[in-house]
Amino acid sequence: MAVLQVLALKNGSIRIGLDIGAGSGTFAARMSERNVTILSTTLNLDGPFNEMIAMRGLLTLHLTVSQRFPFFDNTLDIVHSMHVLSNWMPGEMLEFILFDIHRILRPGGIFWLDRFFCAKDQLDTLYTPMFTKFGYRKIKWAVGKKPDFRGQEQVYVSAIYEKLPLQ
Repeated sequence: MAVLQVLALKNGSIRIGLDIGAGSGTFAARMSERNVTILSTTLNLDGPFNEMIAMRGLLTLHLTVSQRFPFFDNTLDIVHSMHVLSNWMPGEMLEFILFDIHRILRPGGIFWLDRFFCAKDQLDTLYTPMFTKFGYRKIKWAVGKKPDFRGQEQVYVSAIYEKLPLQ
C-alpha cells in the first residue's frame, strides 16, 4: 500500500508519527511532502544513516529496538516499520516493542507493519497471535513468499492496523 493510500484512510488526521528503522529516511521525506512530521529511528550500521536523515532536513532519533520510545502515551498518529521488526529478534523483545507501539499510538492511530518476514510455520503459531492481542482493527493483511537462499519456506507480511478508540 502506498503512502497516499494510507493517508487517505484517516482523511487528513495523520500529523505526527514514528518510523522504526528508517534507513535513509525516505518514508519520512514522503510523509513530509504531505505535511506529516515523522521522527525516524535508525542506527548507523554500515553507514551514517542519522546524518543522512538530518541532512535531508528530517528529524532523527538514535534509538535501539531495546529502548522504550521517548513519547507520552497516546500521542502519535502513525507508527511505521519496514524490515526491522522481524523474526531475527527474540519473541520477548518483539512483544516489548509492540506493547510500546500500542502505548504511544493514539486511539484511531495507524500501525503500519511493512515487510515483516518470518518462517511460514511461525506466522500462525507465534506472530499472528502476537499482532492480534492488542485488539486492533485489521485494515490490510497481505502475505507473500520471501525468497530464501537456504530453501526454507519464508514469507513477508504487510499489515495495517488501526488502534481502536477508547471505550
